[in-house]
Amino acid sequence: MSDYSAQSPLIFNVFKPVNLTSYDVIRHFKKNLPKGYGKIGHFGTLDPFACGVLLIGINQATKINNIIHDTFTKTYIAVGKLGVKTPTGDLTVDPTEIDESKYLNEEIKRLPSNFLDTEFSKVFLGEYMQSPHSYSASKYDGKALHEWAREGVMIKKNQVKRNIALLQILKYSFPWVSFRVTVSSGTFIRSLFEDMAKHLGTYGCLKALVRESIGPSHIDHAIKKNKWPVLGDQNILKYGKRMDEVLPLPEIMVDSETARKYQNGMPFLVKNEHQNQQKIWVKRNHQIVGMGEIFDGYCKVVFNIA
Repeated sequence: MSDYSAQSPLIFNVFKPVNLTSYDVIRHFKKNLPKGYGKIGHFGTLDPFACGVLLIGINQATKINNIIHDTFTKTYIAVGKLGVKTPTGDLTVDPTEIDESKYLNEEIKRLPSNFLDTEFSKVFLGEYMQSPHSYSASKYDGKALHEWAREGVMIKKNQVKRNIALLQILKYSFPWVSFRVTVSSGTFIRSLFEDMAKHLGTYGCLKALVRESIGPSHIDHAIKKNKWPVLGDQNILKYGKRMDEVLPLPEIMVDSETARKYQNGMPFLVKNEHQNQQKIWVKRNHQIVGMGEIFDGYCKVVFNIA
């Protein structure tokens, strides 16, 4: 990636530490990236108490934000505590309810880990209806729910269909439950654990949350804080990935005339091996011209790279 400039559309797989907001990371990159990086944005908020993969796009890479969300699942590792309820769904605030029942401290305490694994998988795997958490970045009337909540207004949004592809109990040492979960975009893990605890007949909230991956972007390859950009250092660009590396799609090569017309918004005829409504990278000389979508044998513009 050393041949790419800050003007290139690039995506960085960044490790967000605990106790930083997602925008804190953006702010650091904005101050320290080489000049000319254009727009910048992250692809999915991580709460301050959480850590892990945060994708940051610069220049026109921000155009694939929503497509990343629609295309890829996200995998998390979480640690939750049974028997405790907080308004935020995590242990960053004081509890509002504590379950001191005999049922929790004798019956639930004795449940084997493999029982929880089987039971939670049976109940939650597949289609899952969930309301966004009242303390979340989900928006209502243009403002995040957590902003409303901190003003004393608790917004309850309708349930939305989500999908749980994997739910695996890693360790159960009462009252702590460690688990890995792979979910569709927009799924709140705090709300999921509250629902898991409710299924057992108690409360639950998270102590820790790690985003392990967004699609093929894994925590093992995330840029740690000691390698974040420093003002004047061009080396950060070597960690950037092209859009087609982060979002692998079929691709089609076009000549200069077709590329010119395409960048002016004109669709072009494609061979019939491409499926209808299939998104595709349009390239000239192996460089991305834009993204297209196939409709009735034609590649139509989703967006172009200036």
